[in-house]
Amino acid sequence: MAESLWRAEGFAVVTIPADWERHGRKKAGLIRNQQMVDLAVTMRMQGSTVRTAAFLDLCRKAGCTQRHGEQLMPHTPGHFSHGTMHCRTQAIRAGLETVDVIHSSLPPF
Repeated sequence: MAESLWRAEGFAVVTIPADWERHGRKKAGLIRNQQMVDLAVTMRMQGSTVRTAAFLDLCRKAGCTQRHGEQLMPHTPGHFSHGTMHCRTQAIRAGLETVDVIHSSLPPF
């Protein structure tokens, strides 16, 4: 979503694909998330204005054991995507301004 918006404004896009073959399903996405955060921090240190957006959607894993983990909206059934929440947490820890974008399929507030 962010990529589409960025391209529509004519800006160059840097892609950071997860290396699923090398790191496997449990680690590849988390490593990629940290690489994205590290790049944003580097860009900020070089003088760029950096803001991050977390596009929140519910976890779709059947039988997920983490259903009672940290939530932004405790009144909403389910919990958010693990990858998005990981990247969001890392960005906040790195001191990056982070905006939460709530998926339209979630109930109105």
